Formats: sequence, C-alpha cells, structure tokens
Amino acid sequence: MRIVEMGNIVGNVVSSVTSATITLLVRIILPLIFTLAINNPKTTKNIKSKYDYIVVGAGAAGSVIAARLSEDRCVSVLLLEAGPKALPITEVPALQFFSQNSPNDWGYKTVPQKRGALFLHNRQMVTPRGKGLGGTTLLNYFLYVRGNRRDYDGWEKQGATGWSWKDVYPYFLKSEGNTDPKIVADGYHNASGPLTIQSAQWSTPLMEAWKKAAAERGYEYRDINGEKQTGFHKLQGFTRNGQRCSTSKAFLIPAQDRPNLNIVTDSLVTKILIDKNKNAYGVKFHKDGKDHEVFINKEVIVSGGTINSPQLLMLSGIGPRKHLEAKGIPVIEDLPVGDNYQDHVGTFFLNFEATGSKDTLQQLLSKPISNLVEYNTKGTGPYASLNGIEGAAWVNSKFNDPSLDWPDLEIHLEAFSASSGTGLMSGNFLGIPQKVINQVYLPYKGKHTFTMFSCFLRPFSRGTVRLATSNPNDYPLIDPNTFANASDIDRVQAVLQENVDIVTKTNAFKEIGAKLFETKFPGCEQFVANSTYYSPEYLRCIAVGYTFNLYRPVGTCKMGSADDKTTVVDPQLKVKGIRNLRVADGSIIPNQVSGNTEAPIVMIGEKCSDMIKADNPDRNNC
Repeated sequence: MRIVEMGNIVGNVVSSVTSATITLLVRIILPLIFTLAINNPKTTKNIKSKYDYIVVGAGAAGSVIAARLSEDRCVSVLLLEAGPKALPITEVPALQFFSQNSPNDWGYKTVPQKRGALFLHNRQMVTPRGKGLGGTTLLNYFLYVRGNRRDYDGWEKQGATGWSWKDVYPYFLKSEGNTDPKIVADGYHNASGPLTIQSAQWSTPLMEAWKKAAAERGYEYRDINGEKQTGFHKLQGFTRNGQRCSTSKAFLIPAQDRPNLNIVTDSLVTKILIDKNKNAYGVKFHKDGKDHEVFINKEVIVSGGTINSPQLLMLSGIGPRKHLEAKGIPVIEDLPVGDNYQDHVGTFFLNFEATGSKDTLQQLLSKPISNLVEYNTKGTGPYASLNGIEGAAWVNSKFNDPSLDWPDLEIHLEAFSASSGTGLMSGNFLGIPQKVINQVYLPYKGKHTFTMFSCFLRPFSRGTVRLATSNPNDYPLIDPNTFANASDIDRVQAVLQENVDIVTKTNAFKEIGAKLFETKFPGCEQFVANSTYYSPEYLRCIAVGYTFNLYRPVGTCKMGSADDKTTVVDPQLKVKGIRNLRVADGSIIPNQVSGNTEAPIVMIGEKCSDMIKADNPDRNNC
C-alpha cells in the first residue's frame, strides 16, 4: 500500500481529530507499513475450479479452520474473505478505535431501537464487524476470556451434545500460547499454542487502585480464566510483542506456504450453490468486478460471523420461509436463520475524573517520539495499552447467586473518556450527539478521566438479523431488540450502581482523587439526586438512553438438537436438511457466554476442524 493511500485512509477515519493528532498517527503508521507483508499471510489470484473444502470468512473461526484442515497435505482448502488484508493501524493496541470505520470494518449499525439507545443518533448502536484477514480479531478489545464453565454445560443440557465444559476446555488449551509464566503455573493454561496471549504491557495508576479496590468490594484479584471466574481480573490480551495477535497472524501466516491452501481476499461470497437434492456443491463469489463459481469435493464451511453467516444462508434459500418469500428468494430449507440474536448490553457512558491518575490518550500525546521508539523497539509503553483498558471484573448483581461462581455482570476499567479527545469518539465511533459532547465532555477536556464500560452478561432479550433486500451488497437489518425483556434494564442499572460504588466507596479510588462527573447527560437531568452521587433513577436513565452493545453478537445460526425447531445447525455444526454444509462461528452459540467472545469462537473453530477431520478418515491418503 502506498504511503499516500494510507494517509487518505487515516484522514477519512479520523476526520474529526486535530491535524496534530493526524500527524502523530502517521508517525505511528509509517514505520509499521514496512512490516505489513510480515503481518499478513500470502494470498493467491490463481483459483482452482474445485477444492475439497471451501471456508467462507477468515475471522476468529474461519482462519483456524482453514489452517487446521490444510495440516493434512492431501486435502485442498480454499479460504475466501470479503475484505482486504489487515491495515497497519490494526496492529497497535492503543489505537483500536481507529480501526473502526476503516476498510477493515463492515461499519454496521443496528436498526433504530424502540426501548434502548433513546438519546443516541437515530436510536442506533454502532456494531463494528471485522472485514479482512483476521475478521473481528482485527477490531476487538483484545481481552482473553473463555467464559464460564456453566455456560457450556448449559449448552449441552439444551441439546448441544459434546459441547460441555469438559468437552471444550481442551480446545481452549490447544490454541492458547500464554507467555506469562506465573499464570501458566496455575495449571489452567497452555504456553505452546499458536495464539499468543500476553499480560498487559502498560498501565496507569488506575490499575493499582483497581487491585486494591477488589478486596474492599469483597472480591479477589485473580486470573478469571483459572480455578474461578468471579473477581477482579489480572488483564491478559491477544498480543504478541505488544502488537495485536489476530487469528490471521496466529494461524494463517504459519500455514501460508502450504501448497494445498489458497487464501483469497476481496471476494464476497454471494450464494451457496445447492442442487435439487439439497447437496451443497460450491459457492458463487464476486471478485474484481466479476462473478465466479468454485466447487467442492467435500464441504462448504460458512464462517462469516453472526451477521454475515445468516445473511449468506438466507440469500442461498436457507431461512424463515415467509421472510425469504417476501424477498423473492426461492426457499430450499425453512429454518430459523437470523433468530436468537444476542449481545451483551450495557453502556460506555459512565465517566469519572481522577486527579491522581493519567489518561491513556494524553499519555500517547505527551511524549510522542519517545513513546513511539519504546513501542517499536520493546513493544511496551502507552501504545501497547489494550485500547486503554486497565482492568476488568466479573461480579454478581443482587439477582445472582454468588455461590455458583457464575457472575452475571462484567466491568471494564478504561483510562480515558470522550473528554480525552473531544469529537474523536463522537459521531464517527459511538454515535454520541454533539449536544452530549458539549454538555458532558467538553468541561472535562484536558483532565484525567476514566470510564467504567460495563454490561449484563446473560441478556434475556433476543433480536434478529434479516435481509433488507435480495442484493448481497445491501447490508442486512440488525435488530438486537434491546430491552424487549425489561429485566435486562434492572441488571444494567445494577452494574452501573456497582461502578459508582467502586469509585465512591473504596479508599483505593479516593486515594487517586476519583469522583463522578458533575456534568449530566441530556434527558436524564431530572433524575439527579445531587452533584456527587448518582441516583438509581439517573443510572436507569443512562442505561435506557445511552445504551451500548459490547460488539459481541452471537446466536443467529443456533446450535442444538436436530429435532429442536429453534436450531439451525446440529451439534456437528451441520446445517439441518442440507448436506455438505456447516456453519462455524459465533452465530452457532445458543446462549451468550459470560465474557468476551474471541476465545470461545476460536475454540469453535478448533473443535469444528476436528469434527470435519473425523468425518474424513481417508484424508491422508492422496
């Protein structure tokens, strides 16, 4: 990529940022341009007419599956990705936000919500999804979280045979390459897997306050991927030498020279080819202005993600009959594709000032040259910050039984707010109206601020993904159906109350001068009890008015028993009623996991690969 082209991309992404900040970003990006070839796998333009397996989508699961299947030299694999290679800016953890609205982001938004996001632009929530080699592992918040063992035991009880904790735990270990010897020593981790995981490489004084606050709130400070999950987290993320470790970097680069693996970018798959006997026999895709068809000997594996996988199935005639007929699509198999949409629901908009701490974005700008040198030479410093996330916690609401070790609330502690770079994360990134920027954040510009970005982990509400039209280029309609079940509001209010209590009721945060913003959000002013403590009514207003999803959609191609009418795929991830077709990504998750979703989706890719191999016992006979 030419430097001029990169400059244009950066300019478009950060159009609301000052020229000084753009200059700084270019200084960061230019040194990384020369490593771009190293951090992206080799691709091909020479596509054969037939492969044993076609994998659609190079994200958290698709990259794993393509790499694992191609381990068998007699098997041919084609990996088709709609997006381009990863841009250099995706490498820098502290600049995660700038990867949004870039060519590596689909740039989705939800449809206007009826019960949530009431005070955001058009009542819509941004829903970034990765588009490129690595998929959403190019955009996400890095955190290595497996979820809770009860999540997976629940899957099996509901019909997903073979997906209990004891079944999936070995697959978490298989991919994990943990570099922290203290954490590996606890016996719940692996150091030799391809996906590199590091402990946080940089933090502010907020992290020390976080550690101290854990005990004051009655929780342990622990590895939440270890013996127990409940507690404040020793932060670990998907990074390698301080740079993002996407699934493309971890799985595809080591596999790139295999002659039996072809990786193709900028190729939008528009249809799964299915014959009259309901056998999938290939795919149709669009590349370089032309439509192409490629065929299979064995299987098509769809790994487009929770939004794109149901879209592709429906475009191919697999989905709800009435919906497909309304779009003029011939129905091949009537299945509840696009139902069961779930995302963690919470808010980004609970902010605090801390006179004794530091702001990550301000630290980036304070010593730009020395910070850049440290990052490029050691992989440490402010640029290695996990997008400003200092700590995390898994805690219990009053609605939850703490004896179960199955926490229902998650908190992220982030060392910045929208005040850190007013306009930076407003319209472009979070959908914050300018009135909110002016009223809430401008008065704190230049001060040391932080955010509690929190959510309820097991939402009761269910939404949908539906086709807007039968045109594959038109974005689907994403409706989380936020707060359709009002119990979700109670839980979000509960986690916001815990945020307030952590700051106002612990000596740890008092010691760094932490206090609530005194500015109030438009639409919620009437619920303020006083200037220093937020009332329950005010917190509830923030939950409903400034709702935020956490970029973890799952569930739209639900896995479970083949005779369950609510499922799309069986426990082998085979699409019901269609032969030679599987779905393997976050869309198959029947009920949301209690944490971030990258690690579980990588696990799905690992387990699916072994299931496919088991179905092909002659795979090593050329």
